Amino acid sequence: MNALALPAIEAKINDLCAAIAANSEVLTAREQAEAFLADESAVSLYREVMTLGRSLEQRDRSGEQISNLDIETFEGLREKADAHDGIRTFQEAQEVLQGVANMVNAFVSKTLEKGKVPTSEEVFGGEKCGSGCGCH
Repeated sequence: MNALALPAIEAKINDLCAAIAANSEVLTAREQAEAFLADESAVSLYREVMTLGRSLEQRDRSGEQISNLDIETFEGLREKADAHDGIRTFQEAQEVLQGVANMVNAFVSKTLEKGKVPTSEEVFGGEKCGSGCGCH
């Protein structure tokens, strides 16, 4: 079964996507993410922190001893990244965008599971799903 076989659902998905694309929080988050991606030094620092963090995590999982110098290097990079306005703004933007995606996925999944439109309570169990999701 493909989306073309379900025109009513496809139309509603298009409406949902249009609402998401027009949402001011989503627009701002996308602009912030794009600004970050245009800043080569910020992207480089972010990538360096992420790469070193993954490497240290893999080494730790494999039982390899991690030196104090490795840890200090990572912590120094992480502190530099945490202090970088562009990186911090990018991470906040990612939280907004991921929050919207998680909310949509959660509602659709619960709808398919229950066979009816779920309430926020049914989807999130009374907990808020995070900033930027639009459900609060």
